[in-house]
Amino acid sequence: MALGAVAVVGISPHLTEQPRLAPYISHNASKLILDSYIVKLKENYTLEHHLERTQLNISLLGHEHYNLDTLPGYYLRGNQSLINIVKSDVGVEWVEQSSYFYLPNSSPTIGYKMSLEKRWTSKTAQDASFQLAMQSSKEKLSRRRNIDSYEYRYWSEAGSNVDIYVLDSGVNIHHPEFGGRAFNFKGLDFSPYIRPDMDPDGTERTMMDTTPATHGTCIASLAAGNTFGTAKRANIINVKVGTKIGGNTIEIARAIFDVTKIHNQRKLLNRLSPFAGSVISLSMSGGFDRAVEIAIKRAVYAGIPVVVPAGDTNSDASTAFPCNMTEVICVAAVDERYRKTNTSNYGPDVTLAAPGQDTWCATFQGNSFNSYRFGSIFIPSGTSLAVPYVSGTLSLFISYEKIRDETSTVWRRMAKNWNVGFLGSFPESPETPNRFNSNGFRYSFSPYYGAPSDPDP
Repeated sequence: MALGAVAVVGISPHLTEQPRLAPYISHNASKLILDSYIVKLKENYTLEHHLERTQLNISLLGHEHYNLDTLPGYYLRGNQSLINIVKSDVGVEWVEQSSYFYLPNSSPTIGYKMSLEKRWTSKTAQDASFQLAMQSSKEKLSRRRNIDSYEYRYWSEAGSNVDIYVLDSGVNIHHPEFGGRAFNFKGLDFSPYIRPDMDPDGTERTMMDTTPATHGTCIASLAAGNTFGTAKRANIINVKVGTKIGGNTIEIARAIFDVTKIHNQRKLLNRLSPFAGSVISLSMSGGFDRAVEIAIKRAVYAGIPVVVPAGDTNSDASTAFPCNMTEVICVAAVDERYRKTNTSNYGPDVTLAAPGQDTWCATFQGNSFNSYRFGSIFIPSGTSLAVPYVSGTLSLFISYEKIRDETSTVWRRMAKNWNVGFLGSFPESPETPNRFNSNGFRYSFSPYYGAPSDPDP
């Protein structure tokens, strides 16, 4: 059967009597994906009920259909006639056409491992980047001329046994920057979230980072890299959802549902299990999408903080999705003087800011470092680069306290430790919260402000 062909068997007479149609949702017409839909069923209304009522022989759709039981609903590829039949079922809550999420348009100039160690010790990275040093200081720092190395203070086990799910363009998990702590989601070699329309030349389904800007590997190294990361013991879980042309919102939603399912399974482990918790780091954005919104809300409800960029259009972030969701942690970008970058969005929907300019990070190229400062690249700016710094910082709080269920606790720890009053050059209106990311490092009996004195073993 040709791509998108659909078999409709014995349509009941009541379907020809102009029934009430379920709402049809589409956003950002210029970014819509042709004949690609997600169908949301009402709660307690099964796919079997739906197929019986519509008399659709959906099994003949082959690869053009798959179930999304956690929505509940399903993905469907078909023409408008088919969608009208689907919408005629009173058990359908809505039908949404999928669109693209985009990676920033940046061009560079160039089984999980567990730790059972309980004792945390203070550490100092003597050769840290200035951007990293900014995030462990209680005072504003000033960059010194002709000095490239600064001190980043952190705790030896920061991020240990936390899974940071990097939903991006793929990660070079074998890069030495990750020290064996990076893994492909479910051990996959090829991503189930890259559809043919996202990979026209058939080369990007591999889980490897294949984008020219080496975006995913860069992001992962800022979260948990040995050299560049804020959480040097966290696990990186590579969930490839994007290619050089972006990502399909349906697949991004499905990936978040799948991550949430794995997180919930790991929560069921005995409390003595080393598993501490999860973070979703999503350095992509686009137009509003209801399926993605639902997926994010369910992840947060399950206990997974979701960190997203404010966007890079130099405008009010209230129009940036998913930054404008109250459930997410939305990150703006600043330069080395704590000033808003030229492109960073702003406004009350921003949760906090982190460095996002002149940022060194790892590349997808090879399994060893090269002459470009330990195998790094240099990306001018972007709020997507600020996101992983915050994701890594959150994993510090999660790992120390094993915060598996309550994102509200993670928010409180983050708020207790961020630095207030450091930011500059943001527009006066709409006002942006003046908060800068910090790991709260202090030489004391606990690793950060608000930490319990006797964490779980």
